[in-house]
Amino acid sequence: MVETLKRDYVMKKIFIGLAALALASCSYYMKGDYILGKRNTFNDFFYTYNIRYYDNGVVADTIGETEVVSDFSIGDELHAGPGGEVVSAKTVVRQVRNDEFVRPTKKGALVSYTVPVEFSDEKLYRIIGEADIDGRIYRLVEPNRLKDIILLDDYGNIYPRVGRIFNDRLALLRTEFQLEPEGVTFQHETAQASDEDDDNLVSSYELRYAGIENNQMVFKYKTVSAEGGSLTEENKTLRFPMYDKTVAIGSLQIDVIRADGNGIDYRILTL
Repeated sequence: MVETLKRDYVMKKIFIGLAALALASCSYYMKGDYILGKRNTFNDFFYTYNIRYYDNGVVADTIGETEVVSDFSIGDELHAGPGGEVVSAKTVVRQVRNDEFVRPTKKGALVSYTVPVEFSDEKLYRIIGEADIDGRIYRLVEPNRLKDIILLDDYGNIYPRVGRIFNDRLALLRTEFQLEPEGVTFQHETAQASDEDDDNLVSSYELRYAGIENNQMVFKYKTVSAEGGSLTEENKTLRFPMYDKTVAIGSLQIDVIRADGNGIDYRILTL
């Protein structure tokens, strides 16, 4: 009889210990972030979502844009002495990368009993990719300093759960988040970035003031054009009546304020 009671007592302690361990494990899972185990290959696939990253050109797009580049400013009153440079400019094809960004309509946060995921309407946020969650596409906002990811639908509405990236897959935290203030959405914006080292020269010109001859303003005009991978240079002497108020050479237009043997005062109207 005594042995039976001892055995029942031991079994009851074991049962209570296992129950407590199971309850603690369940409580941790419900209140904590979902953390993938190193050997949890099945759960890794089952609880996470494939990410289609945008760094493969799906959104980021590189195009060539023609641009006129000059160190001279339109509208400023300038002066050039005899032989001095009046204006110079070059036309280049600039490789421009269009990246997709979003901006929240208000400052806000996704709030829970954990650390809030905050965002500001004074900042642009990059979209890094997208994931299919239950048959619906959500775009992923770049991770914040805590590696939290906000998810957006096609209308900029915010998904009420926060993501993390594990093994290049999206895992959703079990915690539900409340949006504050209500009604905040993210709006699409496009930013451009370019690398001047990738510029390809199309043409360039340089205009210098040479003084007054026979009541005419004299200019030295040098052009460079790139055709077939080689550069071709051409030099011309251009003359205009000294009382002309506008000097026009192709797309270049200059407003002449004063011109004499000592130099020229002018404004650039167009390049």
